[in-house]
Amino acid sequence: MGRKFIPQKVKKECVRLHQEGMTAREIYTTYFTKHHKNSNFNTFHRALRRWKDKKQADDKILDTGNLSYGFTPHATTVQIDRDGEIVQSWIKSKAEDSLFLELIDTIGNLPPLDFEIDTPKQADDYMLEIPLYDMHFGIADFEYYEPTLSEILGLIQKRNYKEINIIIGQDLFHNDDFRGRTASGREIDQVDITKAWEDARQFYYHIIKESLGHSQQTRVIYSKGNHDESLTWAFVQMLKAQFDNIKVCDEVKERKVITFGDNFIGITHGEKGRAKSNNLKNIFAIEYPQEFAGAKVREIHAGHLHRESINDEFGIAMRRLSSGNITDDWHKDRGYVGAHRRFMVFEWSKRKLASIHYV
Repeated sequence: MGRKFIPQKVKKECVRLHQEGMTAREIYTTYFTKHHKNSNFNTFHRALRRWKDKKQADDKILDTGNLSYGFTPHATTVQIDRDGEIVQSWIKSKAEDSLFLELIDTIGNLPPLDFEIDTPKQADDYMLEIPLYDMHFGIADFEYYEPTLSEILGLIQKRNYKEINIIIGQDLFHNDDFRGRTASGREIDQVDITKAWEDARQFYYHIIKESLGHSQQTRVIYSKGNHDESLTWAFVQMLKAQFDNIKVCDEVKERKVITFGDNFIGITHGEKGRAKSNNLKNIFAIEYPQEFAGAKVREIHAGHLHRESINDEFGIAMRRLSSGNITDDWHKDRGYVGAHRRFMVFEWSKRKLASIHYV
């Protein structure tokens, strides 16, 4: 059942009462519920904050128009009589506006983080890299990834690490907006973004919580993808706000690097221009000259292709990481089938890559 229309005069009266000193609870109990019975107090309280900050449009346009609650006016056409009075108006709106409100409600109603975890005082000289590329939440969901999550939690619990680096992005979500588009604007299969967001939140909350108890430093690294560049950046901001005891690298850069001991690990999606090819190792050497020169072990971890490959030459291992995601219709239609569906998690000592775990 959709949201019911809230008259403009009710919104303005709520704002006026608040400006006169009434609390949100008093306004909700004594006035708002008499005119609108389908909203709980928390929803009303958030709406009141929006109404206070919003510049009010002309009342006559809103009262005569066809605006539904949950939509944002983008343009208006009015019809006037011979005396110049507005008799009817058509307010253009976008259907996805209501979906944005759904997502905002989901974020606003996040459960509180009520756990306390002590950082381990002793740790082995190991770093765990968790690069879950090409998850495409919306195509796959939390239930599908539960076995993967269970295996990753087992790896985290195996020992106390100096660092755990969690790379988030690289097509975490299948869409970048509510129109079924990628970051470039290309239209693909449209998915339920609100559900995808909640599934991804549950998945990574478990990983971050477990990492905090088994690592002296937990870091989240945002990595751009071609499907979800903006949406995943916003997702990382949510994690940053919720977990004040993690480090976050949220720069909007194509290529980033992790260094640990003698190891250099380049991170990129690897789908753009010259970065699609073996030129990547040269690009990283130019962009990160000190880190590159100071390392004895150099690897580059790219995604995008959903299948595993490695080109190891001149002391640089260029890896394409596999994905555990479901094969969607676009990839099926173009014959991208048959690759092993699995993710790769890397365990590093200070001197070398110690092991690769397939999950």
